[in-house]
Amino acid sequence: MNHPKRGLAAVAALSLSAAGLATVAVAPTAQAAPAAPASGVLTWEISQQFDDHLSTHVLGGGATETEDGVITFPGGEGTYDPETYVTSVAYDGSVSGSFAMAGTTYYTVTVADPIVTIGADGEGQISAVVSASNAAAMGSPAAETQPARVVVTTFENEAGSWTQGDAGLDSVTDVPDWAGVLPADSQQATDLGIGAGKPVDGKAFNPAFLANLTSGVRAHFYASGSGSDPKKAPAAFTAQVAPEVLTPTVQVATTSASYSDGLTLQVSGTDFTGVTNPGDNGVYAGLAVSGEMPDTSSQESMDLFAAAAWVPASAISDGSFATTLTAPTAKLDRTKSYSVYTWQAHSHSNTSQDTETPVTIDWSKLAAPVVTPPAKAKSALASSWVKKPTTKKAGRLTVTVRGAAAKPTGRVTVQLVKAGKVKRTLGKALAGGRATFALPRLAAGAWKVRIRYVGSPAYLGSAKTLPLKVRKAGR
Repeated sequence: MNHPKRGLAAVAALSLSAAGLATVAVAPTAQAAPAAPASGVLTWEISQQFDDHLSTHVLGGGATETEDGVITFPGGEGTYDPETYVTSVAYDGSVSGSFAMAGTTYYTVTVADPIVTIGADGEGQISAVVSASNAAAMGSPAAETQPARVVVTTFENEAGSWTQGDAGLDSVTDVPDWAGVLPADSQQATDLGIGAGKPVDGKAFNPAFLANLTSGVRAHFYASGSGSDPKKAPAAFTAQVAPEVLTPTVQVATTSASYSDGLTLQVSGTDFTGVTNPGDNGVYAGLAVSGEMPDTSSQESMDLFAAAAWVPASAISDGSFATTLTAPTAKLDRTKSYSVYTWQAHSHSNTSQDTETPVTIDWSKLAAPVVTPPAKAKSALASSWVKKPTTKKAGRLTVTVRGAAAKPTGRVTVQLVKAGKVKRTLGKALAGGRATFALPRLAAGAWKVRIRYVGSPAYLGSAKTLPLKVRKAGR
């Protein structure tokens, strides 16, 4: 016998061919796992006929039974969407109902490991591993069927049939289909050996279930025109199910990075919930130092994030969103590692939307650019005497600095040297590339005039020396 959890995917594919169940994505980052909800149970009498006529019940796999004949199948596991009600939940346990008399068991029907499925269109069914047997009696030989998973009954699910219960479990209560399930005199009815005019009003369990019963017990599960027909109808059932717990997943990609514009990240999320508790409105995404989400309780604490963005609930579609984060270079520390965090907006009412996704940063792209100063142009010095100094009169000297580009700026110095010693130093800023110096009266003799242009951001410095013969006045 296949365990229901292992066979769940195959059964869901058969029973929900028109509607796929949502899959649970595994987040790529470490985060606190939500507490697992309690397992649900399926409570079902199957039918009053099963309880009253096949009244010897043998239970297995943890199944239990009330005094009223209601069987509880435990251990419900599977998927359930509380918005669409798309469901596929497998339960454990088995019940074998037998008709026995005077120490002889005449026939037995076993129903084990039921699975409740509901499609997006509200079409539901209960399948189970079914087998049957009957002893040789009244001229008929002994017979048995092998255990096989079949559809036992179907039902129409309506949103109003769902209720929220304790321990994080929802439940659905429905009455399975009965009338019109297997039209009388149809080919299916004929193939099952059901006589003319039967099932009455098409009242029957699902044909697949009838087919896996022996012919000696089949009539207890369709309307054959006997007084017991009302008891043969499928009983109402209640299936408990835990809503699917989605694990939010975040993907982060760098869209741009530069020293001037900072780091821009594209952040996308799946399986997020915009409203978990009343008052919630979407999620936040923020970039901060890795290791632990910063405090989010105040505006001041938000300064711990290098960048943050609010994604309102209206911007989350089918659990997915996309946003961008731009962090200025000045708010990033290249000695630390960074992560993108998400949390419930606005009051962080719960941790179900908490994630941490590490970010790989190419710090070389955020480095300050190295500025290489332009090469300086050469300068040339020219000088002309307005009037040479004498022992009794001052002189004037004009210095001109020339260059290939704009007129040079900066300072020019003039030193008056006699016998190898600097007697006087003068300095002046250029104006229009030119400076005129007033020279003092000088002692008679040989002098040198040392001219030096100190240079500028655009020009190299230059120097020249002029000889000067100072004569005594009157000669």
